[in-house]
Amino acid sequence: MGTGETGAGPRRHGPAAVTAAMVLTAMAALAGPTGCAPGSTGSQHTGTEPSGPVRELTRAEQDRVDLAEQHLIQTCMERKGFRYWVAPRVDADTAHAFTYRFVQDDVGWAREHGYGERLRQSFFKAKQRDPNIPYRNRLSPAERQRYLATLTGGPHARMLSVRLPTGASVRSQDGGCVHSARRQLYGDTEVFFHADKVATNLVPVYTPRLVRDPRFTKAVKAWSACVRKATGRAYADPAALHDDLNERSARLDAADAHRLEVALAVAEATCARRTSLTTTLRELDRHYGDPVRERYAQEISTSSRMRLAALRRADGMDHRH
Repeated sequence: MGTGETGAGPRRHGPAAVTAAMVLTAMAALAGPTGCAPGSTGSQHTGTEPSGPVRELTRAEQDRVDLAEQHLIQTCMERKGFRYWVAPRVDADTAHAFTYRFVQDDVGWAREHGYGERLRQSFFKAKQRDPNIPYRNRLSPAERQRYLATLTGGPHARMLSVRLPTGASVRSQDGGCVHSARRQLYGDTEVFFHADKVATNLVPVYTPRLVRDPRFTKAVKAWSACVRKATGRAYADPAALHDDLNERSARLDAADAHRLEVALAVAEATCARRTSLTTTLRELDRHYGDPVRERYAQEISTSSRMRLAALRRADGMDHRH
């Protein structure tokens, strides 16, 4: 539910902050994987059903929910007199390229894609070809304003807001066809927004303790020694390696930059496997994260149940258009 989201929180700088930030994404990766619809009354369900075991959606299942949301938005927009093109699905490799981790540990993927820079560039080029953009730009100023208001509710739409366990706040516009599509899938968008944002932002709560744990610092030092043997260069942690890659790549042509990217990614992943870094991250995530997840078990359960309910509704929809 990222449309129009804003967030604010304390900023940190320096090597310790960089390490903590990268661990956040590493732990997130280890932990994981909108009334325009016919018959929608807006109050027919809360979105917390179905009952039964709670689990996270697989990537393929969430893709189905996201596709259903796009089709609902498309139907809603066209009923309001506008055209809307459904965004293409993002393939698994491209999604992996945008899933930043503290350390790359998939040797096969690194050998084929490096850190995924080519995949990311292809994604952004495809975004530039999004037909919704030129269509919107061709509208008159008045119609463009009506288009945006129809899509997201405009400047007077309700804003959802939640204060995260870290103290930061996240806000999101909740109006227009985007709101009606999400309401049809998830039920109460305010309940889902609050539960989901809390449930998916718990890693920063315990990361500061994790990065100070001697087991973590020991594992990083072992990884660093391994990478130095493999590359002949000293990197204190993966962040330092990535900084060096960016600096060196800027002086190379595209082909040589890709070869360097692959070489460093393979070295990083190989050493993550040879040392205890990946295993240590998993162990420390359980040690420090489980108590935090227990504290927010209700939000996690609500988010998961509402996503499962959305999946059931998405799978029952006819997406032919």
